[in-house]
Amino acid sequence: MWASTHNQTLYEKMSSLVDALYDCQKKIGTGYLSAFPPEFFDRFEAIQSVWAPYYTIHKIMAGLLDQYVLAGNVKALQMVVGMTDYFGNRVKNVILKYSIERHWTSLNEETGGMNDVLYRLYSITNDPKHMVLAHLFDKPCFLGLLAVQADSLSGFHSNTHIPVVIGAQMRYEITGDPLYKEIGAFFMDIVNSSHSYATGGTSVSEFWSDPKRLAETLSTENEESCTTYNMLKVSRNLFRWTKEMAYADYYERALMNGVLSIQRGREPGVMIYMLPQGPGQSKARSYHGWGTKFDSFWCCYGTGIESFSKLGDSIYFEEKGTAPSLYIIQYISSSFNWRSAGVALSQKIKFVSSFDPYLQISIRILSNQSTSQSSTLNLRMPSWTSLDGANVTLNDQNLPLPYPGNFLCVARNWTSNETLTLVLPLKLRTEPIKGQ
Repeated sequence: MWASTHNQTLYEKMSSLVDALYDCQKKIGTGYLSAFPPEFFDRFEAIQSVWAPYYTIHKIMAGLLDQYVLAGNVKALQMVVGMTDYFGNRVKNVILKYSIERHWTSLNEETGGMNDVLYRLYSITNDPKHMVLAHLFDKPCFLGLLAVQADSLSGFHSNTHIPVVIGAQMRYEITGDPLYKEIGAFFMDIVNSSHSYATGGTSVSEFWSDPKRLAETLSTENEESCTTYNMLKVSRNLFRWTKEMAYADYYERALMNGVLSIQRGREPGVMIYMLPQGPGQSKARSYHGWGTKFDSFWCCYGTGIESFSKLGDSIYFEEKGTAPSLYIIQYISSSFNWRSAGVALSQKIKFVSSFDPYLQISIRILSNQSTSQSSTLNLRMPSWTSLDGANVTLNDQNLPLPYPGNFLCVARNWTSNETLTLVLPLKLRTEPIKGQ
């Protein structure tokens, strides 16, 4: 949120939080940093009962790394390196004392996105120890199935494994190994084709069930909100690499149904864990029900509150070059300073009521003509709309429209105060559930 707003109050709060955590880590003296004791990791490494300590460690490390990457807080980077050295030694000791197989076995417990944050750290430090440790959190028994393109998700805990795929995608970005790009694409394909509801969400009671047999899973315990949070990351990466419309359509579907729906109205801090899909069910009747502002803090509280802090994520995607290009894949009221093209965009969406048959978008373009250059706006024509009744104008002049599921490309040297207007028909439709 601070990266989008540069709000001074947010900056002060996040900086003071890093300072307090730094003092805690320094007092402990080993590089360890967590609210729970290191004994939890003794149990983890002994394959004894303990609930997901690495899940929390990943969140702490990822937050600190963001503080460095987005806000330039060098102290935060030093803290992440200290934590990595500590846990790297722990993993090394397990392998030397027992075996690599023992370490792989311990990864059957939920470890969050440890591989992802470690690959990100390596991209900053270029320390080979960080790369090795990231590899050691790539779960081979899961990624191996995806590598040979086996649809074998049934029985896997969803939110344990989606972050592992995100880490594999980061491995592709860091190493360039195309296998891990293919793993991400195949995973997204089988989740969407075999394990997703009409909302874009996935999982039943936190697990994947038999593929294409979703009708019998409809209940109060569908679509854990953490899984949607992580699937959005998978689809975002895939769109960046491919610009395929399917990933943009998925992002919109999952964001609208699986993120905006998990907060109760305009009550910040009142969040939901599951999104029930069963006929006649409601959020309040799910196992967890609605949380409370100050006394609930299950995992989906952390991801849910984070999701509402970054609603501006993945609206605009820039492709730099001699002729800059910008993809607008989400129609959300927002503004964007497109520096490489020398223009600023302001996107406004007319409020849609239940009886309104159109989504109406206005994009105002302000150009700094001294720096403006030829550039292309790529406007998403969603797969759910139709050409019948659709209209797009530039400065009140009609533009030719592509079929839904494609981008409308508008290339020009923008002048000051131009306006693009889109009118997209909304139609009620049904989608059969997988297995019916």
